Amino acid sequence: MTRRTLLSLLAAVVVVAGCGPGRVVRGDAVNMDALGNIERTLERVRGLRFTAPVPGRVLDDAQVTALLDGELAREFAPGDLERLSAVYARLGFMAPGTQLKPALQELYSEQIAALYDPRTKALSLTSSGLRQETFSLKLLGFFTGRDFLGEVLVAHELTHALQDQHYGLPTSSEPITNAQGDRAIARRALVEGDASLASVAYLRPTPLDAATVQAFTEQVAGIPIELRTRHPDVPEVIRSSLAFQYNTGSVFAAAAYLRGGWPAVDAAHADPPTSTEQVIHPEKYFDARDRPVAITVGGTEGLERDGWTLAMEDTLGELDIRVMVGRDGDTFRAAGVAAGWGGDRMRAYVRGDRVPGREPEVVIVWLTTWDTPGDAVEFAEAMRGRGADWTVDTRERDVLVIAAPAGGNAGRALLGRVWARSRLDRGA
Repeated sequence: MTRRTLLSLLAAVVVVAGCGPGRVVRGDAVNMDALGNIERTLERVRGLRFTAPVPGRVLDDAQVTALLDGELAREFAPGDLERLSAVYARLGFMAPGTQLKPALQELYSEQIAALYDPRTKALSLTSSGLRQETFSLKLLGFFTGRDFLGEVLVAHELTHALQDQHYGLPTSSEPITNAQGDRAIARRALVEGDASLASVAYLRPTPLDAATVQAFTEQVAGIPIELRTRHPDVPEVIRSSLAFQYNTGSVFAAAAYLRGGWPAVDAAHADPPTSTEQVIHPEKYFDARDRPVAITVGGTEGLERDGWTLAMEDTLGELDIRVMVGRDGDTFRAAGVAAGWGGDRMRAYVRGDRVPGREPEVVIVWLTTWDTPGDAVEFAEAMRGRGADWTVDTRERDVLVIAAPAGGNAGRALLGRVWARSRLDRGA
């Protein structure tokens, strides 16, 4: 959750009570008394106990930069980000020539004030991030001995430690050539939404009531606008992914909490949502589970024989389709089109990515399925008109989209093979 949104939440729900041990970070060291107080309070309000100690350390600015670089290096193999940038440009998610790496660094560097790492099982704090308070919070801290912003941020990250100790958090990402990105972001949305709600509960002397939960969901609704204002040059597809985790994820966690308190949130961790659709529409998770159709794309072998390299295979899901269709600014229409999503699988190939000074060619093969034939037609219409090298073909509820340069094993020549060799598992 962004610090500005946390400050708004603090103003809405903070209760001044008692004296505290002071700032969470003192100089370049963690205040262990403050950390212990936060852990004990969090155990009480969240209803989970720590099964192992969570060591803490303080990072300087250089260490934060190294941490971000290390995260990107672990998540992406050499050349992945450059190829993915070309694919995103082909899809219209970002302008040609834009690179993902600086955009990711810009967006995430500002967010780090506290971070729990499931690989090391440790909590990292940044003194610069924890110092950014409003005057009113500083005044409260002077009279109460409480570091409210620091406590809430640490409570949020320590909730991740509780999640990890009880349910396990991923310690690695899938390769981008065999990814399940939509499922992964749905899980992260639950993880972040739970932690955000727990950090609000941390401030309350009594259990969360419906009115406080409603106020919480209203506050987090402003996160997308805040990120757009603060990072206008970061592509929307990147901003929306981060906002989704804290905004929509918080609403999803709140929906679970209102259905059955923290045990219901715990039950969601044991059986997490498998699509952004389920997070956007909680009733498709909690009431009648709407499971995504599993799709296997086939028939692209000729591209590899012609020298194309698989750059990405992933599922985009309802969230990214919203962004893609909403490029013209009509977000209401985009939400309506994306709401009919039933499943998708995309393969993206590049050629010429190692030629200096020249953008690589990109081929997109994207098979989608929709809830109704009408939904499929609506999506197909949104995809048409993107250019002469885009082919859109509809068969009842399924839509195949191919974007390829003219000639060779491309465009319409691929349609028959992909239709014939792809599989959709609709279940029972």
